[in-house]
Amino acid sequence: MNTNYGFISFLKEHTIIYLLLREPARIVVDFPKMLRVVRSEPYYPEKARKSYIKRLMDNLAWLFKYREANHFYNMYGFDVVGGSNPEEYVDYLSFRITRDKTNRTKSSWDNQAVLLRDKYLFYKYMNSNGLPVPEVFAVLNDGEMYDSNFEPVELDSLASEKDYFVKDQKGECASFVTHVKDYADLKGKWEEIRKHNCIFQRAIRQSAAMEEINPGSINTLRIVSINKNGKVYILTSLLRVGTNKTGNVDNWAKGGLAVGIDEKGVLKQYGFYKPGYGTKTDVHPDTGVRFTSFCVPKWNEAIEAVMKAHRVFHGIRSIGWDVAITEDGPCFIEGNDNWEISLNQVADKGLKKEWCEAIGG
Repeated sequence: MNTNYGFISFLKEHTIIYLLLREPARIVVDFPKMLRVVRSEPYYPEKARKSYIKRLMDNLAWLFKYREANHFYNMYGFDVVGGSNPEEYVDYLSFRITRDKTNRTKSSWDNQAVLLRDKYLFYKYMNSNGLPVPEVFAVLNDGEMYDSNFEPVELDSLASEKDYFVKDQKGECASFVTHVKDYADLKGKWEEIRKHNCIFQRAIRQSAAMEEINPGSINTLRIVSINKNGKVYILTSLLRVGTNKTGNVDNWAKGGLAVGIDEKGVLKQYGFYKPGYGTKTDVHPDTGVRFTSFCVPKWNEAIEAVMKAHRVFHGIRSIGWDVAITEDGPCFIEGNDNWEISLNQVADKGLKKEWCEAIGG
């Protein structure tokens, strides 16, 4: 009895045989991804690394336990001898299920989540509540142009507009964002723009301090807030920083950097690249700014603004806010009910305990 139990436990924890018997489809899809993770370059080459076999066994155990490859294994420092404890980190599948379960209540999903997902509605709702957002001056919907009050207008009414952004109304991860310099530029890009339902949004200028770390894009804070039983608090935060390679966006998915922020608004030691774009760096690759020497301007104002904003989205448990810092103070770019925790765990710390507390009750 004990011998059989020990053999089965060994199969479950240390080999792929049990996985192949239980979930062959999942293994076919995720096993090659897992091998790429095991073989990929380390994020902490200055530290002693586990052997290839030990890294392989770690990843097999994760794949069995959570039914997905751990794409963040090296970024979390799990490959380091004596490194981070996996038990302190939330796996993405469990996180996504619990995030959606607590966010998609009937009241929030039917009435409030759409105000986050639709950029035009987000602008109108935030503006009506006195919360700072970039001005939307026009909307393209089903091929027809409208002003910000959804009154029909002609395209040539934009002839005098300069320096603005056109964004997919429901786009994510900068899926469609284009900078328009003037009317001639708009006409040149029109064939692509007209394929989308878009908002036309005035450009904002970030503060001089934020310009120092990277002037090529608006570098935004990702601040995650929790509204639990009417009490709003901050779960985690980071700074997204663009580079010369990302152009006018700061998105991690486009090759930007994610840098953790401490409770005083000072950046943590490393900025992290998405796999395929690099590993980590302690200075900005273009401006040379050392992250630990940089304090986010108007940090306390940004925290206060996020907490105020979440109160008007009282039906949604957790929101990931993208906030720019201007000379006048924080400005909300967007809010996300479908935010992703993995990047925050890379830049901040393992958040399993804090997340379980946030969604409990």
